[in-house]
Amino acid sequence: MSIPINKRYEIVFLSIHKLGPKMSNNTIAKIIGCSTKTVRYWLKRYKKNKDLNELNRSGKNRCTSKSEDKKIIQIAEMGKMTNTTLIQKKLKREGMEIKKDTIRRRLKENGGRWCIIKSKKFLENKHREERLKWAYNVRKMDWNKVIFTDETTFFLNKKHYKSWDFPSTKRTIKKTKLPIKVNVWGCFSSKGFGSIYCFTENLTSEKLCEIYSNALIESSQKLFPETNDWILQEDNDPKHRSKIATKWKDENKINVLQWPSYSPDQNPIENVWSILKIKIAYKDIKTIKGLKAEIKKEWNKLSIEYSKKLVDSMDNRISSLIKEEGDYTLY
Repeated sequence: MSIPINKRYEIVFLSIHKLGPKMSNNTIAKIIGCSTKTVRYWLKRYKKNKDLNELNRSGKNRCTSKSEDKKIIQIAEMGKMTNTTLIQKKLKREGMEIKKDTIRRRLKENGGRWCIIKSKKFLENKHREERLKWAYNVRKMDWNKVIFTDETTFFLNKKHYKSWDFPSTKRTIKKTKLPIKVNVWGCFSSKGFGSIYCFTENLTSEKLCEIYSNALIESSQKLFPETNDWILQEDNDPKHRSKIATKWKDENKINVLQWPSYSPDQNPIENVWSILKIKIAYKDIKTIKGLKAEIKKEWNKLSIEYSKKLVDSMDNRISSLIKEEGDYTLY
């Protein structure tokens, strides 16, 4: 039942967090890569004590001191491209002989995991200033009037395959040269989720106007049936600001919310895409038609309660953005 601490809190988020997808224990076990028994154990622990660190227990004495443990973590956190071998060498230069397996255990105990480093667009001073200015301008915004929108891409069978392999059984996965993908446009407000629009061609200004004419208008009539007093949120993609798209919105009297560049962390629909991609990744889908069907199926399962919570999170997102002085936030 011993899994990295970040995985323990991930279990809590996927199961019972107010902004989480409320997944079943079996589904969470597949995503985390553990047993359902482990999932139940950490959920039970969380209900008793929000601290999911290892409990003190008797057993073999640790071969490292608290100061050595602290030094291991310190070296790992300071280096962007640090592995156990480099950490071991740095420790040796400071007179500490510690095995790589021990170093690896100490890193995992403190929530570390061996993974690819995620990259984010570098925010220049002008970007941070723009984001901060925007945050102050929208502090008193009525987010219940906003329809949040975004586009993303789902890839067919884009996941890593792991299996025990033996000399007598060679397993291979056939991969296409070009990934099979489906582009998706979606929207929601505090009143629920609107239409979802799936397409395989590249998004152009003309295609965007087609989406506006169908999915956006249909969604606005569903979400705001008795009024046209709603605001469109979309990012600063050049296609959104093109002459063709701008003309369509002007002609249809669409009120567009000003949005700062490089701000996916402020758009709550990013949380929705993350959840849907997790669910889709563990489905056995064979065709583009099947992929579209599963995307729409999972989208239609999203509840009004969830959309309300996402919209309610906007005040906290804005507060965090101001606190970070325009820098990226953790939403």
